[in-house]
Amino acid sequence: MSVVRYDALSLSFAGDKYLGMPYSEMDCQAFVERCMADIGYRRDLAGSNAWYRVMDWTGTPEECVRVFGCVPKGALLFILKDDGREPGKYKNDGIGNSSHIGIKTGRGDGAINSSSSRGCVATSVFKDKSIRGGWNRVGLLKVFDYGKSVNWILEHGGESQPDDQKDEVRPMQGVVTAPSGTTVNLRKKPDGDLVERIPVGTEVMITEYGPEWCRVTAGNWTGYMMTKFIDIQGEVTPGEDPVDPDEDFTPGDQDEAEPGGNVILQVSYEAAANAYPFLRALCDQIERKVGRG
Repeated sequence: MSVVRYDALSLSFAGDKYLGMPYSEMDCQAFVERCMADIGYRRDLAGSNAWYRVMDWTGTPEECVRVFGCVPKGALLFILKDDGREPGKYKNDGIGNSSHIGIKTGRGDGAINSSSSRGCVATSVFKDKSIRGGWNRVGLLKVFDYGKSVNWILEHGGESQPDDQKDEVRPMQGVVTAPSGTTVNLRKKPDGDLVERIPVGTEVMITEYGPEWCRVTAGNWTGYMMTKFIDIQGEVTPGEDPVDPDEDFTPGDQDEAEPGGNVILQVSYEAAANAYPFLRALCDQIERKVGRG
């Protein structure tokens, strides 16, 4: 019997349309459940402590990267405390108090949540590492599709996928992006010598993925680029060339992109299709920040 899976990438976009909604109207648990319902998965639980305890896998962000190779987009994030304030029925299970819940987006600050301290739905800083007093646990559910490799490991209790049982892995395609600027550096190895400066908006083929660095091909250039500057679009379709091999590159001079460039928004087709209602509001928000054209 096949498992019905919901798109974790779509979940990572689902909360954007609620940015600014007052916490009094939708607390952290209600926000996550609303986002899940928006992509078709409906489940109502009694608080973030209950959600933490129904996860199929939980661990620190560092453990998640070690086991799965990344903290996948759409993963649930928790703040777990040992303060004795968990509900009475959980007092003796030895887990602790899961005081808050959110969603990893992998964009901008990295996470989104309904925040009592900020009084509304807002983005939150998360860079795949535990934050003291902040996000320190990751939760994954088998009903979500996080990608073939993560799904396989999750189904097999955290075991690494044997080489002889792996499906053929196709490269992923992505687009170079940056919060500001015109180029992002491509390096010979992580933190290594500069190979070329790749313009924002360039399509790249990702042949190795990591939480900090990806090995990519852009035109005639191959090297390593920081993962946070790549908007991953999905697997390359067989026979499709996601990169123009004759593309000319205009040099820049910074890892985080040259100042002065236009911001380019890239949204995957699947995420856009599932999150259509918020696109107009999102575009209006971008226009206010960077202007038209």
